[in-house]
Amino acid sequence: MKTTTSFAAAIVLAALAGGLQAQTTIEPAKPIQPKTQTGKLNAITDVPGIEVGNFEQRFTGTTVVLAPKGAVGGVDVRGSAPGTRETDLLDPTNLVDKVDAVVLTGGSAFGLDAAHGVMMWLEENKRGWNVGRGNVVPIVPAAVLYDPGRFGRAFNDRPTHVFGRKAAENASAGPVAMGNVGAGAGAIAGGLKGGLGTASTDLGNGVIVGAIVAVNPGGSTVNPATGEFYAKYLEVGDEFGPLKAPFAQGRATGDVFALGAGEPVKNTTIAVVATNVKLTKAQAQKIAEMAQDGLARAIRPAHTMFDGDTVFVLGTGTIDLDTLKQEATWGFTPANINLLGSTAADTLARAIVRAMLHAETVGTTPSYKDRFPAAFGK
Repeated sequence: MKTTTSFAAAIVLAALAGGLQAQTTIEPAKPIQPKTQTGKLNAITDVPGIEVGNFEQRFTGTTVVLAPKGAVGGVDVRGSAPGTRETDLLDPTNLVDKVDAVVLTGGSAFGLDAAHGVMMWLEENKRGWNVGRGNVVPIVPAAVLYDPGRFGRAFNDRPTHVFGRKAAENASAGPVAMGNVGAGAGAIAGGLKGGLGTASTDLGNGVIVGAIVAVNPGGSTVNPATGEFYAKYLEVGDEFGPLKAPFAQGRATGDVFALGAGEPVKNTTIAVVATNVKLTKAQAQKIAEMAQDGLARAIRPAHTMFDGDTVFVLGTGTIDLDTLKQEATWGFTPANINLLGSTAADTLARAIVRAMLHAETVGTTPSYKDRFPAAFGK
C-alpha cells in the first residue's frame, strides 16, 4: 500500500513539475521600449504635416499650428476657467473629422478674434471643409490665456484677427521660436515670466510626437525645496543645458515660496500635441486626456479653478498606427495609444521647461534664468 501511494504521489509530482516547466517556457509579450530621443529640431514641426507661425506685439501675441493637409483632432479641457472655440466639434460623435489649424492666443476671451483671421486666411487659400461650389469652411479650434493689461499695456490692447492672419502668414515647418513670442509673449508662470515652448520625441520607425505650449499658470513650474523645475527629470539628452539646483534641499528662500503668489484668476496653460500617426477622433481625445498629465508633472498646482488648461491633439495620418508595434494582452491598438499618450505627456512637460528657460525678464517680472542664476553656475 505504501508503495502504491508513493508511486501515485510520484506521478502527481512529476505532472506538476512538468506543468511548471511548461509554464516557465511561455513568456508574455513584452512591449517594445524605444530609446528616447528628440526629433531633429526638438519642436512640434518635426511632425510631418505640421507648421507653426507666431505673431506678437507689445507683450501679447498669437501662435498658429497649421495642418496644411488637415489633421484629425481631439481636445481635453481640465481647467475650470477655459476660453475656447470649436471644441464641441472635436467630440468623436460629431461630424467634422479634420482640423485645418489650432490657435493659441493671449487676450483672454477677446483673443478668440485671432482665430477669425486664421479662418479668413485659410479660406483665401482654399483650405477647409468642402461645402460645395468651390466653397470651404476652415475648421479652426482655439484656446486663450489671460494676459490683458500686463507689462504696461492698456486692457484693450490685445490680439485681434490681424494677429491670427499674420501668424498664419509666418507659419513654416522649420525651427520654432520660444520664450516671449506668440501666445507666450504676455505669459506669467507662478511669479516668473512664462512663455512659449516646444519639444518633440522620436519613437523610431518614423513615428514622431511633438508639443507646443504657452505657459501661463497660476501654479509654479519650480520646486520650492530646491529651485529646480518639477519636470527636470524628464530631460532628453542635454536639451535643458547644464542646470544645477540653485540651493540645497530644505534651504529654500522666501522668494521661492512666493512664486505661486502671482495674479489669481489671470492664468491658463494651453497646448497642442501632434503626431504623424493616423488616429480616429476618439483616439485623439484619449491622447489629449493623457497629455494633460504633462501639465501636472511640470506645474503645481495645475487644472485649478483659475486656470483654463486646454490641450489639443492633432494626428496628421502620414503613418499607420500599427507602425509602433506595441504588444499587450488586450491587443496592438490600445497599447499603441498608451504609448502615444504617455509620450505626449512627457513631451508636453519638457516643452513647458523649455518655455521657461527661453523666457526673458519683462519689467519687474523676472525670468527663471534671472531669478536663479545659480542654476546656470553664475
